[in-house]
Amino acid sequence: MTRRLLDRFPAFDPAWINASELAAIVFEEGASVDHLIAFFADELQTAGRRVGGVVHLPDDEESPSREVTMVDLASGDRWQHARAAIDPIALAMATWRILSAIEARADLAVIPRFGTNEIAGSGHADAFGTLAAFGLPVLTAVRREDVDAWLRFTGGIGTLLACRLRVVRAWWQETDDRRQKILARTAAERGNVVPLLPIFG
Repeated sequence: MTRRLLDRFPAFDPAWINASELAAIVFEEGASVDHLIAFFADELQTAGRRVGGVVHLPDDEESPSREVTMVDLASGDRWQHARAAIDPIALAMATWRILSAIEARADLAVIPRFGTNEIAGSGHADAFGTLAAFGLPVLTAVRREDVDAWLRFTGGIGTLLACRLRVVRAWWQETDDRRQKILARTAAERGNVVPLLPIFG
C-alpha cells in the first residue's frame, strides 16, 4: 500500500505546500513523455532558469535499448543503467543528484518518474517530500494506471498535467508567476522592517 507523503514527513503542514507545485504529467505507455520533459527542461535552461534533477534521455532508435540513459540536468552528466534491473547504487546516486537541486537553489526540480519503486515506498519517494519541504516546485511523470497511487501518495496536495508541452508550459508560467509575486512581497516586507537599535550621539 502506498504510504502518503504526509505520513512519510509527519512534520509537514499541508498549508506550506501549494498543490500546483507538485506536478505529475500523466502519460500512456508509449507516449514521448521523456522527450517532453527533456525539451521543456532545456527550454527553461535556455531562458536562464536553473533546473535541477534527472531526466531519462529518450531513445532515438525505433526499438528501445536494454539500458536507459540518465541525464543530470544541472551538470549535464550522463550515465546508463539496465531497464529491467534495479541497481540500488545507481538509484541512490540519482536521488543524490535530484536533491542537489536544493543546494543549487534551482527554480524547478525534475524527478523522472513516480512509478513502481515509489509506489512501494522506495526509489525517489522521499525526494518528493524533501524537495517540497525546501519549497522547490517539482515536476515528474506518472503512468495513467498509477494515477490513483499518486493521488494516495500526495494526499491531495499534488496536481496532474496532460502530456502536452503547452499544458506544461502553462503550468510553469502560472507557478512561476505566483512564486515571483510571493518573493517580491517577501522582499518588500523585509525592506520595511526597521531594526530596533538605540541611537547614539
